Amino acid sequence: MAPASGQPTRIDKTALMTDPIARRSARDLGPDDLVWDHFSRPRADGVAERVYAAAAAGYAAIGLYLGAWATLREQPAELERVDAALASTGLVVANIETLRGWAVPGNDEACRKQEALAYEMAAHWGCRYVQVIGDAEGPLDSAAAGFAALCDRAADHGLLVGLEWVPAMTNIGDASTAVRIVTEADRRNGGLCVDSWHFTRSTNNLDDLRNLPGDKVVATQWNDGTITPQHPDYFEDCLANRVLPGDGEFALVEIVRILDAIGSTAPIGVEVCSAELWAAPVDHAARVSADAMRRVLAEART
Repeated sequence: MAPASGQPTRIDKTALMTDPIARRSARDLGPDDLVWDHFSRPRADGVAERVYAAAAAGYAAIGLYLGAWATLREQPAELERVDAALASTGLVVANIETLRGWAVPGNDEACRKQEALAYEMAAHWGCRYVQVIGDAEGPLDSAAAGFAALCDRAADHGLLVGLEWVPAMTNIGDASTAVRIVTEADRRNGGLCVDSWHFTRSTNNLDDLRNLPGDKVVATQWNDGTITPQHPDYFEDCLANRVLPGDGEFALVEIVRILDAIGSTAPIGVEVCSAELWAAPVDHAARVSADAMRRVLAEART
């Protein structure tokens, strides 16, 4: 349980792994906790295998794509295996990815179906957070109204909602645009996701992060890469060419320090979308990603 201050607790990971009953809810995760996000592996990977690999690497939680849940809910035996893996390791499913269409007036049927899947996941696993991205149609106040309405619906399911700015692929492509939407929406459970890739490939201006409202940073995603894109297509580049934290050119240490300084208590989501790591064994990918992120955190926080 979180202390009265509202700050997340800091709990011995060894106790969590050896005594699953001691594990926290996903909603108690904080800035010392690593979450292995879904796209660190190919979509075809088995979810139970992800759980065991993440637990062995010392993660506190995993994130899952809506499509993975859509498959599991139709395969009761496999879902039972995933639940058994979570129970035996003490891991939780923290993050849900990804909702689109919320910023389109009236939304559409496909968007509402995806939203319903997110709420099913939250009910089944007690997830803490659902991630959303653009596009937005019309003026920003319409997007803010759509975000506010989504937050209200998600609040009924105990979920935080994080708006991730994504350049090139969406028209909510930088921090200032995302902050304007979240601020105007003004919902307690609505905030921002800071992804080191999308930040670096948008403005790469550290002042954008210094100016964020720290209490509105509800999720982070960490990876590294080159400053100059390696592939002309943004989608292809970000799914194939991310590298382990600390192995690229991003200002990760400074980003950690800034987010700590502004008061972010979001968990540390590790999302290394890499053709090389996707081809590697799942336990290797989990271990090297976690170890790399811990080195970055240790440098930033000493």
